[in-house]
Amino acid sequence: MFKRVALVGIAIALTLSLGMAGVWLWGQVASPAAAQSAESPAEYSPNETITVVGQGSVSIKPDIARVSLGVETSSESISEAVAESDAIMASILDALEELGIEAKDIQTTNYSITLDRYPEVMAQESSLGESQPTYRVSNMVSVTIRDLDSVGDVLDAVLEAGANDIWGISFAADDPAEAQDEARADAIEDALDRAGALAELNGVELGPVMSLNEVVGSSPIQTVKLEAAVSGAGAISPGELEISYQVQVTYFIER
Repeated sequence: MFKRVALVGIAIALTLSLGMAGVWLWGQVASPAAAQSAESPAEYSPNETITVVGQGSVSIKPDIARVSLGVETSSESISEAVAESDAIMASILDALEELGIEAKDIQTTNYSITLDRYPEVMAQESSLGESQPTYRVSNMVSVTIRDLDSVGDVLDAVLEAGANDIWGISFAADDPAEAQDEARADAIEDALDRAGALAELNGVELGPVMSLNEVVGSSPIQTVKLEAAVSGAGAISPGELEISYQVQVTYFIER
């Protein structure tokens, strides 16, 4: 009986000893990893950084044109001015439809009726009596032209239909997403090159990225490079569309 109790006591003692040894060994293995994890953030300091602005741009050919056009009429009778404006705009819309411009690509951008009283008339009112006012009606639409070869034909047609107010032409890409992605990648690469050059000039090594931001208000920037001057209904050249991108990147400095 005493032998059995002694054996059980020895077994319990061995179990406790092995358990404590296991805990000690686990602590020895885990402690360096925990210490390393705790020290990792201290490898880089937010006070030791390099900040640059990277720029990227891609030139593509535009595939759509937008033109703001319409009609302006005036008359001493407001109803006559409105009726004339409506009739001319109807002719303009018919001309656009005949050229294959879809309704979704025509949008009214301005419709206004104003009382037009010239300064010289107002100056003479006291001596000549009340003059008859003139009402001016303006009706403008924005037209998207998807066939760039037909831009001249569109302008000729609307001018013949009675349009007397054309604000100008702008060119764009219907789906610039791919070009924007390329410009963004170029901007990131440019930022890395700039930061690397600054680090080399200052005798330090470039570390990982601390922060990255798009430059507000400049993403993306689209500008048109015209190959020739744009004229009313003459030859029109869309040139190239340049899509630019800017990013601000902050890099840590390697210690």
